[in-house]
Amino acid sequence: MSLTWILTKAHIEAAYGGLDNDELPGRGRVGQLVKNLVESGQVEVHTPFFVDEILRNKIKVVIKGQSLSGEERLEVDEIITATGLRPDLGLLRELRIELDQSVECPTKLASMIDPNIHSCGSGQPHGEAELRHPEKDFYIVGMKSYGRAPTFLLTTGYEQVRSVVAGLAGDWVAAGEVQLKLPETGICGTPQAVDPNNLVVSKPKDSCCE
Repeated sequence: MSLTWILTKAHIEAAYGGLDNDELPGRGRVGQLVKNLVESGQVEVHTPFFVDEILRNKIKVVIKGQSLSGEERLEVDEIITATGLRPDLGLLRELRIELDQSVECPTKLASMIDPNIHSCGSGQPHGEAELRHPEKDFYIVGMKSYGRAPTFLLTTGYEQVRSVVAGLAGDWVAAGEVQLKLPETGICGTPQAVDPNNLVVSKPKDSCCE
């Protein structure tokens, strides 16, 4: 079995994170494992690569796209995508909730975590007040609270839950004392990106993920 990894990053190193210097040691170990797989040849990397078309012939899945060397064609057996997500809000249709139209997170939280502005290390501390909805005693916490933003960290979720539980228990002082120190290393930095129109390396706003 062989693995082919397609990314839009300017350089594969941007996907490794902070490695030994990552402020989240577990994430650093994952980055080092991925780096070892790539350098040993167990994973074939194509980056930057922008997909134009996906076809299926009798045997393989054919991926056509653009890379720095021009048009490129890859043939694989199966595609596993990790290209972003959005929350399933169907369960909440009968509840009174307020969500930002773009990020699909609580309205008050949107400007604090917008991935076009913030990285996972520059988001502002937040808790019960920012997660509150018009529906009484209803909150969305954890990864789903970030909507379409890919910058959620578990440490953020822990503080969300602590603040919300304090509010539900009536301890509004504790609920309002939100303190959160986020890492500034690893993938939480500002990576280089590539313009898919001309494949020229450019630097975007402070963004965690591409």
